[in-house]
Amino acid sequence: MCGDAGGGDGLSKTQTTTRPEAGTAAPPVTPPVRAGRPRPWVALRLTRFLPAGLTGALMLGVGLVHAGRPVLSWDEVTSAEVASRSVPQIVDLIPHLDAVFGFYYLLLHWWTALAGTSETALRLPSIVAMAGAVAVAAELGRRLFTPMTGLVTGLILCMIPNTSRYAAEARSYAFACFFAVLALLLLLEAIQRGQRKRWLWYGLSVLFLGLFHLVALTTLVAHAAFVALHRRSRLPVWAGTVTAALLPLAPIAWFGLHQQDAQLHWVEPLNLRRLHSMPGEIAGSREVVWFLIGMAVLVSWRPLRRLAPVALFAIGPLAVLAVVSVLFSPMWVARYLLVVLAPLAMLAAVALTGGRDGWPRFTVLRVVTALLLLGAIAIPGQRAVRAATAKTGPDYRSAAAVVLDRAAPGDVIVYPARNRSTRAGMDYYLRDRGPAGVAPADPLVRVPSAETGWLIATEHTAAAAHVTGAARIWIVVGDVRPDPLTARPDLRPLLTADYRRSGLWHEKRATVGLYELRP
Repeated sequence: MCGDAGGGDGLSKTQTTTRPEAGTAAPPVTPPVRAGRPRPWVALRLTRFLPAGLTGALMLGVGLVHAGRPVLSWDEVTSAEVASRSVPQIVDLIPHLDAVFGFYYLLLHWWTALAGTSETALRLPSIVAMAGAVAVAAELGRRLFTPMTGLVTGLILCMIPNTSRYAAEARSYAFACFFAVLALLLLLEAIQRGQRKRWLWYGLSVLFLGLFHLVALTTLVAHAAFVALHRRSRLPVWAGTVTAALLPLAPIAWFGLHQQDAQLHWVEPLNLRRLHSMPGEIAGSREVVWFLIGMAVLVSWRPLRRLAPVALFAIGPLAVLAVVSVLFSPMWVARYLLVVLAPLAMLAAVALTGGRDGWPRFTVLRVVTALLLLGAIAIPGQRAVRAATAKTGPDYRSAAAVVLDRAAPGDVIVYPARNRSTRAGMDYYLRDRGPAGVAPADPLVRVPSAETGWLIATEHTAAAAHVTGAARIWIVVGDVRPDPLTARPDLRPLLTADYRRSGLWHEKRATVGLYELRP
């Protein structure tokens, strides 16, 4: 893959040294350099660090733009709620639910203890991780191909809308993207140098990849192909390293398999319609992803060994997840497949740059033109992912604002029974209180979710008895419906007899109702 002339730090790149014949003068060690020209070592350093440094910094800046504007998604409010628990409480959750996110929850717990729990603070670790993923992908492109290829790979990733969307997402997907490309880069180092510590670092990257998202381990298909094509003799040591890295993940995998019914019951079966829509869902823009796929198809596939592992990096996770979804359990979810964006960007970059060294004017012009066109195509998607209600789930922020703006001492609030996200989302946005400095009490909670070992609080069975006598009762439902009482039929007799509905508000995927005691 890296043996062709022009590869940045190729696996099999050879150098030819011409020795002077006997009796002839040796050429000067340092050729003269014209005034005003950069010294060769400066240019070398620049091309070595520019792809990763520039694109990583750019992605960090892009990720921070309006990072706190979108309302927390229903998954993010879970992250915020679990991160607020104690370490023993988080560990207690893992055997029951969300085992595959347990390590991320612990990381977020320690981070929020230092940085706070604002939307931006919650998302900052993921923003940094995605910036790291872009930088490492650019470095991988430089190592496997050329500095220009690495630079273009990173720039393409910065333009893809969902790179920004899941950078600013308080979940583990950005970390999966980072460790997916880092593991392949460290595998390249291990194969090149063969040192034990290099294999150790590679094994650790595979371990962390699985800790942040088990599905991302499907990228190991590309690793196997990489070793088989370039250093077949190293297959045993690679297999041993991967096995050692996967062993600590076995308990998490066991819990995850037994929690599928609870966690993935909402995933629809795989069909042709979902297959067709998946590329656009992964990238966050149909136009952007098909533009990139079109460029990737134009790649010169000779020799195949140069591009086969990158292609498998892009296709392998898709194929594995499709097979699992058809034969075992539906898992065809776009955010689980974000790891394919880096290899797709790299294939498109190879098509644009030709994978050849140097910076020819025509190639630079072609690259700049294509990137400008891609940027124009990506602008609507980039704006969309930063909208206030861009995330999945209700607009908890607006719903909480409705309550806080009108809250009065003695108010109580109720939610649909056995609903994890609505209570967690409202608790998050009600935490700052309102203009009056009060937030409604939640009298139906018997055991808080943090103490149940699950994500759902245990409520009192006789709900009406615990809200009777309250001057005003708020009902917040995580969808839009004309009658909020359909979410709490057990409270309908009380609220229709003794209360009158004095307010009804509809926000994105949220309904807020206010009931006041009749005089």
